[in-house]
Amino acid sequence: MRLGPRAQARERERRRKASRRTGRNGILAVAGVLVVAGLVAIGLVLTPGSEDGGAEADEAAGPNAENVELPEAGTPVEVGTTDGFRYKLAAVSSGLDEEAATQSAPPSGTSYPYIDYLLSNPTNNEVLLEYPGDVFVKRNLVAPSGRSRCEPQTGVPESWCTPATGSKVVQRLAGGELVKGDGGDQYMPPGSTYMVRITVQVPVQRDVGPTDMSLYVWRQLYMADKPAKHVPFPE
Repeated sequence: MRLGPRAQARERERRRKASRRTGRNGILAVAGVLVVAGLVAIGLVLTPGSEDGGAEADEAAGPNAENVELPEAGTPVEVGTTDGFRYKLAAVSSGLDEEAATQSAPPSGTSYPYIDYLLSNPTNNEVLLEYPGDVFVKRNLVAPSGRSRCEPQTGVPESWCTPATGSKVVQRLAGGELVKGDGGDQYMPPGSTYMVRITVQVPVQRDVGPTDMSLYVWRQLYMADKPAKHVPFPE
C-alpha cells in the first residue's frame, strides 16, 4: 500500500526523531562509561561492601591495629599446664594502688601494692586466659591483720609470703583481642601479649619497693612438684 504525501512526510519526520534519540543515547552511554572509568581510576567508585574503605580497610585495621611497643621487662619465664596451654611471663614494674587504698581505707601508713607483668601466648593456638603469676612480699611489711592470709612457698625465701591477690588485664599490647568462650572463659589468640596487673588485697607498708616484692609462679597447675619460679624485674 502506498502512502499519501502527508503520510510520507509524517513517516520521514518520525524516522528523523528516532535517529536523533538513538544518537543522543549513544553519546550518553559513551559519556557514562568514560565517567565511571575516571572514578575507578581515582578510587572513588564504591562496590557493595566497600563503604568506608571496605573489607581491605577492615583487614588493615584488624586485631593488630592497636599494637604498641612493649615496655621494658625482665627476663621472661615460660610455663605450661598438663592441658597443653603455655604462657610466657615477664615482670615490668611495681607500684601502689592509690585508688584501692582510697576505697578500702587501709590502716595509716599502708596501701595495696601491685606488680605489672607481660602475659603472652607463645604458641600457634588459642590458650585459656589464666594468671600464672603471684606476688610475694616480705612478711614483716604486711599489716598484722593480713599476715594470716600470707603464705610461704617452697623456692621463695622463708621471710617472704604470698598474700591474697586479684589479677586483671589492663591493656592489650600485641596480637588479637581476647576471644570469648563458654561459661565466661576467655582465650588468648596465638602470639598475643597483654599487660596484667596483680594487686595485693591485704594492707602492706607504703614504703614497700621493688626489692621488697617479687613475682613468682608457684601453683601446682604450672609447676607440678617443682619449686616456685622467680620472674625477675628488668635490671
